[in-house]
Amino acid sequence: MGAASRIAVAVTGAVTTIVIARLLGAEGTGGFAVALTILYVLTVFTTLGMEHGIAYYVSAGGWQAAHAFAASQRLALALGAGGAVLGVAARVAFPSAFGGLTVAESALAAGALPFALSWYYASFVALADDHYEGYVLPPALQSGVLMVLGVALVIPFGLTGAVIALAASHVLGAAAAFASGRRRLGGAGRGAPAPGQLRRALAFGSKAYAANALQALNYRVDLFILSTVASTATLGHYAVAVAVTTVIWLLPQALSDVLFPRVAALSASGEGSAEEQRAFVEAKSLRHTTLVVASSTVIVALALLFLVVPVYGADFEGSIGLGLIRLPGVALIGLSGVLFATVVGRGFPQYGLYTTLVVTPITMALYAVLIPSLEATGAALASSLSFALSFGLAWFFYRRVTGRRVLPLLVPTASEFADYRMLGPKIAEWAAGLLRSTRGT
Repeated sequence: MGAASRIAVAVTGAVTTIVIARLLGAEGTGGFAVALTILYVLTVFTTLGMEHGIAYYVSAGGWQAAHAFAASQRLALALGAGGAVLGVAARVAFPSAFGGLTVAESALAAGALPFALSWYYASFVALADDHYEGYVLPPALQSGVLMVLGVALVIPFGLTGAVIALAASHVLGAAAAFASGRRRLGGAGRGAPAPGQLRRALAFGSKAYAANALQALNYRVDLFILSTVASTATLGHYAVAVAVTTVIWLLPQALSDVLFPRVAALSASGEGSAEEQRAFVEAKSLRHTTLVVASSTVIVALALLFLVVPVYGADFEGSIGLGLIRLPGVALIGLSGVLFATVVGRGFPQYGLYTTLVVTPITMALYAVLIPSLEATGAALASSLSFALSFGLAWFFYRRVTGRRVLPLLVPTASEFADYRMLGPKIAEWAAGLLRSTRGT
């Protein structure tokens, strides 16, 4: 289900990007990439790690889902409003770093933040409560609405129309997720909330939050730095290379998201059988991720070589080499997500923070040296090296926490291929259950 959601997001996002590239060219693509990055960076920096606290404590039985839902929605409103103001202030203070976006366009992108946080938190409550439909549908809905509205508005209003569609998609996604959560969980839950639950969740998530915030710099600050030294068209070429290569992350991220609360629940059990099951789940997750990343890397490499120009247009031929430079690092960071999902699920979020504390200054130095001299090529090379370093540290901390050697767990066995033969019936079973539920509703 998570994979289906990620694929839906990838397909609808690709259609949106292609339409913008065809209608607005490389410059419009670069501007829209900056708008997306504004919202992404603000979201990462304002979550405070709440999603990790929700997933950990709700899945372990320490926080009622209804109480977590209500508390997180109030937090989304407060953090989102404050973060949106900071985003607009940054645009006013550093206009050259925003790829030609006007203050109004930047404000539209930043103003979507409360709604983005709302559906994001709601989806993690659903995930921790084993309500997977509530986890996978909001991002797919948001991306689908963005595609429809983006195509409709970019023709008459250009880049501004695309940014309006971005904001509206998060508003509608938040409304749908909020309505679904209230209907499923009710108003208040059983009894009064225990004091300090929100604070405890934030305390747990703060370590992972700091790691995510620093990682966001590693992932996205290259766009802002590049926009200050290169043309908007060059920024557009790099944005397409980023969009195509990050497709590799879709399935590993879906598996990581589901793996984290499962490991947390098994860790909280403390029973011998739970320990055996946890080791089994962790090993399976790594082997399947290896299969997915290896096959995805080959597919993306072929797409870069043979599909970028026919799909995006001849103006984007420069994206091919940039994507191939990023490809090895992107593949390695896909594996890192599952390694860290296990580490955090076992109750060690500080190791993610340690990793980013090491990686971030090195990454910033690489960006500072390579981007001014090599522009987009330097950004691609620096990001790929940064991702490779993150993977090496994820490997180290995984072994430290689990005591298991990583390399044997990256080699798929016959059992993993047998799992895929069972996947079809499982998908059919889920689809039938979802259809019955929809008819009942």
